[in-house]
Amino acid sequence: MPQGREDLIQSLAKSMGMGDAQKKSFSSGKYNAETGAMYCNGHMITKATIEQAKSYFTTQYRRLAEKDDEGAKQLASLYEVAMESIGMVADSSKSEGE
Repeated sequence: MPQGREDLIQSLAKSMGMGDAQKKSFSSGKYNAETGAMYCNGHMITKATIEQAKSYFTTQYRRLAEKDDEGAKQLASLYEVAMESIGMVADSSKSEGE
């Protein structure tokens, strides 16, 4: 996994409250571009669930980014990281297959 993407994922995990003890059990996920599924930490995340997550994070980002509240804007930036991370995983896996 490219280091930049790994750093982004670790940053997201940290911002969502994942501590160092939990980080040790973290295993890098694998994305299957053919099926659209992701495999991580011993389980499969289906394409439908991934699309639902990206849609959720995008909706939450748009809703919070418009508010004139510093806390809302900070939370919006976390949602932005999540939705962009999902897109980066899918996009990078597609380009590796070409």
